[in-house]
Amino acid sequence: MRLLILSLLTTLVLFSCEKKIEDPLKSLQEEGIHTLNINLYPSNIKMINANNNPEFAEATKGIKKLHILQIQLKSDSNEMKFQEWKSNQDFTGWESIFTARIEGSDIEVKTPEGRDDILFATAETKEGIFVGFLEGAFDISKLPQLMKSDLNFGPIGDFIQDKDKREKQREKARKIREAYKDEIDEEVEKNTTTEE
Repeated sequence: MRLLILSLLTTLVLFSCEKKIEDPLKSLQEEGIHTLNINLYPSNIKMINANNNPEFAEATKGIKKLHILQIQLKSDSNEMKFQEWKSNQDFTGWESIFTARIEGSDIEVKTPEGRDDILFATAETKEGIFVGFLEGAFDISKLPQLMKSDLNFGPIGDFIQDKDKREKQREKARKIREAYKDEIDEEVEKNTTTEE
């Protein structure tokens, strides 16, 4: 009995010592250079899946919170503030788990080494820079399938963009899916074969 209690206490101590990682976007948000600031929680994420896409539901079921900022670097001061914020971030001990370059956009996803419950992502696009911080679990292996599927973001998408802009982005996403269809199909087949 003493051994069981000692084991339980040791486990609790180890879990309580795990370093709490604060949302780095909060300090960027305080700079006031963002054009979009959105916090998504499980109920909001379900609303995004307006088409009831099962891959999306499966990949996002473990998300507790997703914080996204969009920064448009139209002015030198915005660029300077963003670069200063970026240089103050300490990603020592983080590893890059996904990088891509799609139609001139650079995308990177990082996670702290040994953790699978925190993700930090950046996407540098022509429209600006998107940064995201995710708490919870996201199945990164489902990313190729999500890129392949036509997601309808429903009321949240309507909130973020007007109809014309949304249609342009859907068309762009469709072209990306077509351009990378063979690669994505191979990746999905590879993942399916590996899982079996």
